Amino acid sequence: MNATPLERIARRTSTDSFFLGFRLAEYRRVYELDDAALAVRLGCEVELLATIRLCRAPRTDPAGFREDVTCVAQKFGLNSRALAEASKYGLATLRHENTPTDSAGVVLAARDREDS
Repeated sequence: MNATPLERIARRTSTDSFFLGFRLAEYRRVYELDDAALAVRLGCEVELLATIRLCRAPRTDPAGFREDVTCVAQKFGLNSRALAEASKYGLATLRHENTPTDSAGVVLAARDREDS
């Protein structure tokens, strides 16, 4: 079966951390889920996943995260706890990408040397 244009666009969101699709893709990867299993966990129809993936990812601050998850869950009739759990995936990747490695604040680990 061919994917619709909306589904093709939504699939592309799995590589862009701006979108909820990125977080859902990480969640799917970790739990080895297909779309049907993801839809069951979120409490929606599989056909709705494309639209959900196109939503902006929840903010990372606690208050903003709760507000954003609640908004998306209410809009699409999702299980808000399941959406919150799934939305947390990919955050470690984001934090790693946003951590500067060439700044003065980076601490390097020391190695034991053998005295000769």
